[in-house]
Amino acid sequence: MRPLLAAFLIAALASCGAEGDREAATGEAAAAATEPAVPDTIPEPADAVAAVAQSKSEADDTACGADKLGRWLNVLPTDDVKAAISEAVGERPIRYIAPGDAVTLDFSPSRLNVELGEDGRIKLFRCG
Repeated sequence: MRPLLAAFLIAALASCGAEGDREAATGEAAAAATEPAVPDTIPEPADAVAAVAQSKSEADDTACGADKLGRWLNVLPTDDVKAAISEAVGERPIRYIAPGDAVTLDFSPSRLNVELGEDGRIKLFRCG
């Protein structure tokens, strides 16, 4: 199979050489087409992801009430604390997520996610 492919490529290249002046122009175009376009600056992936996450979290913190809950950071989520959080954000779904918990990827802007740390304390409030 490879010898057949090589013979085909050689024949194709030989027919291009017979066209004279057009060879130089097509050769330059072919070289340009095979070289990948390199932008002047390449953004760092981590910076781009962080910028999107930051803008998304800033825009969405009010949708679920996460912006009202700073006083409960680093607190154990007892029944009283959960009731106070629920009262502060109003009638909406609240999901408590411990390290290692399976979490669905469906995004619901009105749902409050309460993320817990290894010590069981509340570490983050976010919408989704």
